[in-house]
Amino acid sequence: MTSNITNQDPHVYEFLTNQINPKGIIHISHGMAEHIPRYKWLISRFNDDGYHVIAKDHRGHGLSINAKDVKGFFSDKDGWNKVVSDLETVIADSRNKFPNLDQFLIGHSMGSWIALSALAKGLNIKGLILSGSSKVPTLVIKIQKILVNIQIILFGKKSISNLLNFLTIKTYNKSFTPNRTESDWISADESNVDDYINDPLCGFQVTNLLWLDLAKGLLSTFKNRTYINANKEIPIFIISGDKDPVGEDGKGVRRLFDYLIKIFPNSSLLLIKNSRHEVFSEKNKEFSYKKTITFMESI
Repeated sequence: MTSNITNQDPHVYEFLTNQINPKGIIHISHGMAEHIPRYKWLISRFNDDGYHVIAKDHRGHGLSINAKDVKGFFSDKDGWNKVVSDLETVIADSRNKFPNLDQFLIGHSMGSWIALSALAKGLNIKGLILSGSSKVPTLVIKIQKILVNIQIILFGKKSISNLLNFLTIKTYNKSFTPNRTESDWISADESNVDDYINDPLCGFQVTNLLWLDLAKGLLSTFKNRTYINANKEIPIFIISGDKDPVGEDGKGVRRLFDYLIKIFPNSSLLLIKNSRHEVFSEKNKEFSYKKTITFMESI
């Protein structure tokens, strides 16, 4: 997998297919505490099937980490909206560069909610794929927001919270005891988990301000009036592992589907049996990939 970082923004990856007549462009909005190169298998498969992949590391992640800053930090102010705007810019720039190609967006985990926030602002794409996602109950988000604000008052915006890490990541891993690693929850593929653990740009604790940005973003994402300007006809494909703790083993994913289909009638849901958080790096990742390609090429 090779990347041509040819855009004016040095944080944008361009993985271009070698096929003479590309079928379209796929953008990836990645999850928390990871970066675009984590998707190298998926990107390679898309390239082989004739798609360009153009994607950007979110602020505070991967190539976007400022040498003077800390990992897992969006911005001092309005971080969520800035990250959403970054995604919109990548897609707009890609349309200018490849005006005749359809564009698709894959949003994973935290990136799925960033993708939905961009969609709410009228994002013009052919289709949206959401993986590792969920509809988090509003009460849970509000409690998290209170806890984060307390942490920020006590320790500062760029501090990290072992409490929040325990309530989220550590809790996710409890579903797979006895644990081999602290990241068993992301995949049943041990080599994939080991790659994640050994990657210095993965698995770090994000700052308290990012947690606050996420809470604010989630509260906005799950308000119906947020989608007034969205294209209601856009096809949305929700794909998730039925053992994904972020999706509450399917319960949270079904809540997400039930919510979205009332706004976007062309929504569909697929739960992948015996898959955890990362359906595109699981043992049965080829099956998830084929279902995704089928969705894209049917619209």
